[in-house]
Amino acid sequence: MREKFLAGVLCGFAVLTQSRAQEVEVPRESSAKVATSATLPEEPKTQTRVEQTNISQPPDLTAEQMRKAGSLAAERLKRESQPERTSTPETPKPQTTKPEIVRPIDRPTREKEPIAAEQMAFHGDTAFTKLADGFDFPVGRPDAQGYCKARGFQSQGHPGEDWDGSGGGNTDLGDPIYSISNGVVVFARDCHMGWGNVVIVRHAYREGGSIKNIDSLYGHLDRILVHRGQRVARGEQVGTMGTAHGLYDAHLHLEIRKNIEIGMSRAAFACDSSNYYDPSQFILSHRHLQTGWGKYRIAMNTFAHDALIDWDNARNYSHDSGGTNESAAALKKAVASQH
Repeated sequence: MREKFLAGVLCGFAVLTQSRAQEVEVPRESSAKVATSATLPEEPKTQTRVEQTNISQPPDLTAEQMRKAGSLAAERLKRESQPERTSTPETPKPQTTKPEIVRPIDRPTREKEPIAAEQMAFHGDTAFTKLADGFDFPVGRPDAQGYCKARGFQSQGHPGEDWDGSGGGNTDLGDPIYSISNGVVVFARDCHMGWGNVVIVRHAYREGGSIKNIDSLYGHLDRILVHRGQRVARGEQVGTMGTAHGLYDAHLHLEIRKNIEIGMSRAAFACDSSNYYDPSQFILSHRHLQTGWGKYRIAMNTFAHDALIDWDNARNYSHDSGGTNESAAALKKAVASQH
């Protein structure tokens, strides 16, 4: 019995030593390949112990464990590679195309602004004139020879000049009135209201490197010899000296205006040097000007306030007796606010 017991103990030790000797490790090369392909830090290498229950078939158990280890490694590789695959398409996200879509939409709208400005040019309400080469006096041209300035320019009072013949009274009735320079007639009609027949000529001249516009007004005319839109030359006759239909003794009322919007609506604008020039001073300081061969375009319809005037029903002072010194003095007081 003792011998059998010792023989069994020895057999048990033999089996135990064989099972420990047949411990299977997962190949380190496969785990290393997985780590290097996934570019991740090495993890501690794990060992899988498989105890052989059947001593007669050790090769089959070892192959199964290796297959299981390989499948586990493959699954781990898939799990670890998934975050990297999802992170790669996210890199181009900051390069959005929204700014590129907005910019081409805004650019066409900004380019339309200068086109709209060009379309605002006057169509059918413009005329062409030669630049003024200088300015002369409208009577006794070019230096007002044989005439005198009966009343001068006064800011806040009389925004023009009155020119009479040297003979006095109505001795100058019907004398020629000349345009002070090249220009275009922008107004020519009987205004009644103490004005009588009126002609306004628009001039363009060069000064200080720029082109400027002024209006010259000829009032109280006996006859009008030009029409609206007509081009006139320096020294060309535009009418004859009159009495505003007998309201005054014959004389010419001359104005030179900086503001070309006044027209016949003087009450709507300040009656001072901000809108008017002293006629004699302007003419004497612009006798000779630089000009060119080309023509300059000017606007025609700038008298917006005149649209409110009912010319046909406006008071006509020509029905009052006048023409003598006494009647003129009496009527001057009545129309002082309008003249």
